[in-house]
Amino acid sequence: MEINTTITNIKLKKYLTAAAVGLCTQGALAYDKLFQNEFTPGYLPEGHAPAGVMSDHLHRQGEWMLGYRLQRTDYSSLYRGSKKSDAMALSMAGYSVMPSKMRMEMQMLDIMYGWSNNLTLILMPQTMQMDMIMTAIDGGHGGHGGHEHSVSGVGDTIFGGLVRLADNQGYRLHATLAASAPTGSVAEKNADGSFMPYGMQLGTGTWDLLPSLTYSSAREQLSWGAQLSARLPLEEKNESGYQVGEKFSVTAWSAYRVVDWASVSLRLDYSKEGDINGHYNGPHNHSSPAELQPNYGGELINAAVGANFVVQGGVFAGVRLGVEWVSSLSADYNGFQLAQDDGLNMSLSYSF
Repeated sequence: MEINTTITNIKLKKYLTAAAVGLCTQGALAYDKLFQNEFTPGYLPEGHAPAGVMSDHLHRQGEWMLGYRLQRTDYSSLYRGSKKSDAMALSMAGYSVMPSKMRMEMQMLDIMYGWSNNLTLILMPQTMQMDMIMTAIDGGHGGHGGHEHSVSGVGDTIFGGLVRLADNQGYRLHATLAASAPTGSVAEKNADGSFMPYGMQLGTGTWDLLPSLTYSSAREQLSWGAQLSARLPLEEKNESGYQVGEKFSVTAWSAYRVVDWASVSLRLDYSKEGDINGHYNGPHNHSSPAELQPNYGGELINAAVGANFVVQGGVFAGVRLGVEWVSSLSADYNGFQLAQDDGLNMSLSYSF
């Protein structure tokens, strides 16, 4: 009798162990539930990266995520390299118009689908809006005075896949292989038919490769991660005759869950971007730095403070909101450029 009881207990333990392993495996496959245990909430706010990081997580097979992203950046103060400049320096360099302010806003749909537990597909259409204020230097000359540029419309479209490389109780690692389709216009023009400044075009105008490598880990209420990414043009020039420079970025972050439904984060970001290659193949001006190719790109270091929120129960359970405030720490611009001021990143998403 005791032998039968012992055998039954052993089988029961094996069954419970197998069931527990199965449940843990399913939990590990869901990035919403990063390194969970019995003491953690159903949805971890720190389970997703800060709002300014894209393609940071995968989904279970058959799972969809629908999201919305907003990125807004303001620019002011003229710089040359790493130092402030002024209208006199521009005039001596041969310019007659000085950029004074600019705002760039990107809105994006973030669509993800778990093709398998190790492959998540992404589609990210976007719209762009840019406004730039120019002021004349000493009244301007050659017909160029103070004026504004404004443009809005469909931007480039990102698509691709996230592939899981490692997933265990210590860390997670995945690679993203994505591309950007040139759906954004590069033929935006002024009223006189001349091209707007290069930075006012809605896309790059070329097919671009967007690879990245993302690492994440967590312990109790603390999580951290890092991402290497790049934008690599696949064509020598677009239909307007130029190519936007390559861009390489690295970002690292850490987040801490302060309550079940909210976490706070700190992120550092470094990027290096080349200037513009080629030249407009139609009428364009040279009166402002924004209208010449060498005045693009450079090296930037930014810091961001953010917060993630996730609904834990009710009809909106699983809805996530991320916000992040970005500020420049250091910059070394190519040529004359408006310096990056503060920026706002926001993300809203739901998985089902």
